[in-house]
Amino acid sequence: KLFALAVAGLLAAPVASADVSISGSTRMMAQYDGDVISLTDGWSRLRFNASADLGNGQSVFANHEFGVNVGSGTWRTGAGQRVTVIGLKGDWGSLALGSQWDTGTKVVWKSCPHWNFGCIGGMNNGRMQNSARYDGQLGPFGMSADVVAASDVDQAGIVLTYDVGGLSLAGGYESRDDADNWSGVGGSMSLGDVGIGAYFNEVGSDDGWSATISMMGFDIQTGAKNSVSTHNIGYTAWASGPAKFRIEVSDGDNADTSGIAALRFDY
Repeated sequence: KLFALAVAGLLAAPVASADVSISGSTRMMAQYDGDVISLTDGWSRLRFNASADLGNGQSVFANHEFGVNVGSGTWRTGAGQRVTVIGLKGDWGSLALGSQWDTGTKVVWKSCPHWNFGCIGGMNNGRMQNSARYDGQLGPFGMSADVVAASDVDQAGIVLTYDVGGLSLAGGYESRDDADNWSGVGGSMSLGDVGIGAYFNEVGSDDGWSATISMMGFDIQTGAKNSVSTHNIGYTAWASGPAKFRIEVSDGDNADTSGIAALRFDY
């Protein structure tokens, strides 16, 4: 009888309504590829976030993000365009299922000003489809683990992090079915208004690295992938606000000097 009363009470309890928010980032840029100048979209996106309380410190969340081509006024299509997940979170951490970044991004992004020209020498998989990812934190120590299972287990990875004060460190490994495995280490440090960072990663016999220093809105990044060097310099105005203006110039061993000037509005 007590069990029946408990079940009846649980079913009769009101279900919390979901909290839904809309956000996004609209970006346009002038791009010079070493030959011509063009106006193009800068990877704009529209995002819907939702969450609901499940009680006992647990909640469910969902994220639907869509790529938008502002230049042509169309949606971006294709697998892995943006992050789209459903998951659970609580004091134990979070578990997300869907299309999302692999754990290796925590290593590469430690020092990378990942704007248009991306991260020099970064060889992580990027966004994963049909994946599960766990993120947890215990004091300054963190752990992320992912599994891709589009057809059986195609990839499994783990990254360990340590964050204290202005110091941030990360190291990880990804096992890939029918492909070379990935491994990497990275770190960054803030010294007042100056930020420095570096990472190294490899896939089989291929390797890549990057080092970055940033100060007063400027960032200089140098690195290489399989001994082919690239150098980027960038400047961001209004970096702490919703609107940003970004200039980047890139030059390398096997590429012409190129550049972008981008206007971005996050809302």
